[in-house]
Amino acid sequence: MRFSLTLIAAASLSLLSVNSVHGYGILGHTLTGQVAQLFLTPETARQVKDILSPYYDGLLSKAAPWPDTIKGQAKYRWASIFHYVNTPGDNPPESCKFEYVYSGHDVVNGLFNMTSQLLQYKLAEPTTPEDKSTREDALRFFVHFMGDVHQPLHASGKERGGNDAPAKWGRAKTSLHRIWDGQLILKDIKDRFDNNPKAYLDDMVNMTSNVWLPEASNWTYCDPEKNQGDNPWSESTKLITKLCPMEWARDMNQLDCSFVWKDYDSLRDYSGEYFEGVTGEKNNYLVQKLIAMSGVRMAAILNEIYDPPVPHSLNPLREGFKGETIVNVPSNLRIIRQR
Repeated sequence: MRFSLTLIAAASLSLLSVNSVHGYGILGHTLTGQVAQLFLTPETARQVKDILSPYYDGLLSKAAPWPDTIKGQAKYRWASIFHYVNTPGDNPPESCKFEYVYSGHDVVNGLFNMTSQLLQYKLAEPTTPEDKSTREDALRFFVHFMGDVHQPLHASGKERGGNDAPAKWGRAKTSLHRIWDGQLILKDIKDRFDNNPKAYLDDMVNMTSNVWLPEASNWTYCDPEKNQGDNPWSESTKLITKLCPMEWARDMNQLDCSFVWKDYDSLRDYSGEYFEGVTGEKNNYLVQKLIAMSGVRMAAILNEIYDPPVPHSLNPLREGFKGETIVNVPSNLRIIRQR
């Protein structure tokens, strides 16, 4: 498998100059895509390469940051609010309360939506350039949103997800959101891996098969009871049994109380004890674990779409699809096509 070391190195250098108001940092997205790539089946990897433009070389790690690069384009202006989810009454660390209310404009809906698009185009291959472009957009947004939903501050609206929560990083001024978007990762790579992002990735993959067991073996388990509700995408994604964005966002929201916002102080230097606590052995290498978790789940969903154990055409659950098109989904909610 090809490792995009040049891409990750470039992401590391540019990380702190990137506007991360809505998106998980470039380095975080690149790493989640790289983890996912390692767990794709050969057939899934082949189909992903066919969907993506030649520029991406079939690599999810190259496609993952794309939604953060097109925010200024009028064509994609609608997508800016799909990078996070806010919940009423949430006030970490005093109270972490995640009661998902469908609004159609958040990362949970974004993941249901993009997965639905990918499945639709798997069941009925696109025939026009416009549809092929729409399918590629859906894949790029899906990969990106999978990273966003595993960044805890994308599951809490307090202080705009920490963007308005000032903090210190050594002598530099920063925000709690920027710290979690990339500064923790960047320092961890520097301190423990001598600025070698490949070693950081290899360590994550290794811990997935030992340190984080048996928990890691359940990362792709999805409890359907925790992912139902007033959501028009439920019917169209029921073939995908590993898609659980409500549950994932709820889990990330709990981390906002137990780790992210705990003992918040705008004058605190977060590059010291706080950094050690969320990246080190004491808390099971939490930051690395969230990246690995996102990548493993991303791969599991893509494998379920493009290389399922039972072909979708033979799956009895497919009765929710008629004439190769998604049913029970209002056309005006197919936001991937909005302009």
